[in-house]
Amino acid sequence: MERRTLIERAEAIFKLIEKEDDPFPKSKLQDIGFNPSTAEKWLDLITFIQRKPRIRMIKTGSSTIIERTETGYHVMSREIFMDKKRSYKDRFLALESYLSALMTSERLNE
Repeated sequence: MERRTLIERAEAIFKLIEKEDDPFPKSKLQDIGFNPSTAEKWLDLITFIQRKPRIRMIKTGSSTIIERTETGYHVMSREIFMDKKRSYKDRFLALESYLSALMTSERLNE
């Protein structure tokens, strides 16, 4: 059996997550070939990346340019509006702030 690439492994995890409607135990990742230790490492990596600013890759011939599309403020606002423990008002205000900051940074980069 051929080893899966990193992208193939990540795709397998997200396909499983998308298929499941309810929260599920980490052990469910064994169904797609991840032992508990490997599953834990992948989940730690995914949650770490999800807390970081978003980036965009621009490939031009043999070069790849990496552009940050969010600042720390964007990440903080996104965390607030995704936090189910906060009030809808706080979440809505954070979403408005996120969009406003995103539009401002896009205009500055034009």
